[in-house]
Amino acid sequence: MAEIEPLSGWDMVSYASRVLLALVVLVPLLYYGLRAVGRRVTVSRSINGHVEVLDVLHLGGGNQLLLVRMAAKVLLLSVSKERVSTLWEGSETELDLEGSPTPHRPTPDLLQWVGRWRKGQRGDGQGDDGQG
Repeated sequence: MAEIEPLSGWDMVSYASRVLLALVVLVPLLYYGLRAVGRRVTVSRSINGHVEVLDVLHLGGGNQLLLVRMAAKVLLLSVSKERVSTLWEGSETELDLEGSPTPHRPTPDLLQWVGRWRKGQRGDGQGDDGQG
């Protein structure tokens, strides 16, 4: 049988440096690759197609406004880390969802809600101090 020569110190350093280089390259590549694939896989989709997110407005700090279509209803939802609140609810016919966005024609209910929100009230008509 042929004898196996023991590895010298330089051979060990060379082998270890190649392993380390492979790890430095492969680990970030796997991380970002799986992260990108995970984002595509975890996108919420309705099973029967009755729920659709029409628009998302990120407000920062984990807060978002979502415009959601559920069957024939349209909902404006406030989403935070702690809760989800319905800010406005209307029918699909109240908004022009098929055409381009119409920022110059919001519904009266939505205008009233935005006015109350700007004055520091919640969307349900209750002030932050409990006054209505």
